[in-house]
Amino acid sequence: MICLTGDVHHMSLRCNDQRFLTEPGDTEVKVTQRYLALLERYRVKCTLYICGKCFTEEWEELEPVAKSALVEVGGHGFRARQPRKFFDWYGRHTGNWNGPKAYQAWDIRKNVQVCEQKAGYRPISWRAHSYKVDPNTYPLLAHYGFKLVSDEVSADNIWPERIQDGLISHPMNVIPDHDHLYHAHRDEQFVEAANRRGYGADAFGAASYTIQEWGKLVMEQAQVIEDKRGLVTILAHPICMYLADGFKTFQMLLEYLATRQTIWAREIIDLVDDS
Repeated sequence: MICLTGDVHHMSLRCNDQRFLTEPGDTEVKVTQRYLALLERYRVKCTLYICGKCFTEEWEELEPVAKSALVEVGGHGFRARQPRKFFDWYGRHTGNWNGPKAYQAWDIRKNVQVCEQKAGYRPISWRAHSYKVDPNTYPLLAHYGFKLVSDEVSADNIWPERIQDGLISHPMNVIPDHDHLYHAHRDEQFVEAANRRGYGADAFGAASYTIQEWGKLVMEQAQVIEDKRGLVTILAHPICMYLADGFKTFQMLLEYLATRQTIWAREIIDLVDDS
């Protein structure tokens, strides 16, 4: 079984990848519409962790994505740790990477509210923006009704597990895309400089790959996990898949996934409860 996931951000976040959308009027949400069209072509389920501001600032474009029968909407924070410099400074000084507890509670609650109002259901799956989790995050997520988190990157964990506060964690257990993929600003020079600073290393190392190499690695690693009867969690951001090669490799990945059982994150609850 495979859980395909992606993260989607509001354009007012002004993140690096968004600067490389060169078509007039293009946005990350509009790119996600094209990602959805491919999901529909191959009939593959996907959990998309969507920032709350996408609902309040870009709803007209987001609506077909959020209401798709193939998409589960998960939480990704309302503001996505914006402005980042403040949240990074606060995290270094306090260990609370998502701001004061009261602020983080507001941010999670607001993400839930706008999703419920617009998409028509309450999200129960969560991925922290930039995987930033602090001591307040999981107790707050449990308080606001979340059941599943996917914040860990692990090359070894092939099955979801219950963690603190009754949450279920399903790690990204094949190589993630963004920090291992040459695309947008992430050319060889950028990656080499980042590696010298110690940035970007995870359970899969610090190396980056072309999109074609990355796609091959994902399918090889997914097959190994499936052979062990594990659950694969893939991270493939819509904007990364688009910027890297115009979705060509993503289509090859979807051809592979179309031959497998794909599930939403929320369906993992039954797998853990039945195991």
